[in-house]
Amino acid sequence: MSTLIAAAQMQSSGIAEENLAKAEAAIRIAAARGAKLIVFPEIFMTGFPPADLKAELVRKASQPLDGPFVRGLSAAARQAGLWVISGMLETAEADAKAYNTTVVLNAQGELVTFYRKTHLFDAFGFKESDAFATGDKLFEPLETPFGRMGLFVCYELRFPEVARYQAERGVDFFIMPSGWVNGSMKEVHWRHLIVARAIENTAYMITSDQTGDKYLGRSLLVDPMGVVLAEGSEGEDLIYADINLERVAEVRGKVPSVAHRRSELYR
Repeated sequence: MSTLIAAAQMQSSGIAEENLAKAEAAIRIAAARGAKLIVFPEIFMTGFPPADLKAELVRKASQPLDGPFVRGLSAAARQAGLWVISGMLETAEADAKAYNTTVVLNAQGELVTFYRKTHLFDAFGFKESDAFATGDKLFEPLETPFGRMGLFVCYELRFPEVARYQAERGVDFFIMPSGWVNGSMKEVHWRHLIVARAIENTAYMITSDQTGDKYLGRSLLVDPMGVVLAEGSEGEDLIYADINLERVAEVRGKVPSVAHRRSELYR
């Protein structure tokens, strides 16, 4: 069974209403193309430059899970009849900060689940933890009409344990919303790590990156053997690829590496 997936590689403004309008338009286009799931970048709701990573600004821009941004995505998902995944800033009730959260909405517009980023980007001179509250649990794989889905966010690509935790629980494809900031060697790391996560877990990798002056773009959709099925440029675009559970089974038949792990030796 093949399913067309769309990665919405887009640039966010600092205004949630503007970004919601862009998302609604992209959802309509993707649905008309026949996509069944669309993925938006990390913190697409309000994307802002890393230089503005201040707790008070993040908190002020945040919304609850039942706020206008998620409600708008819900209505668009329901009208178009496709699944929608997007990054947002979620208000943290017991903290002066906000969560870097990814929401998952089904084709009926229901909020199926959400994930709060657990590994914050305190690297390359940035300190995301100054502005964001930290999630306290990894994403639990989710059954969808297209296969079993895993999910992690941007910097978490650098932690193979995050993907492997989910792979051990059965994953056919991973979703990775990102705001991968430009920098020396960053593009090399981006591409190699995405392909590596697909190969070592024999699962699809579906990534959607922010674009603009500070971000890389170059979203990748990679199959379980590490074949790049589609790649974005540096600009805004909708990128499409099919995922196929028969391909997952075929690759795992050739390379059953996840099943061959001897975890008792290295845990």
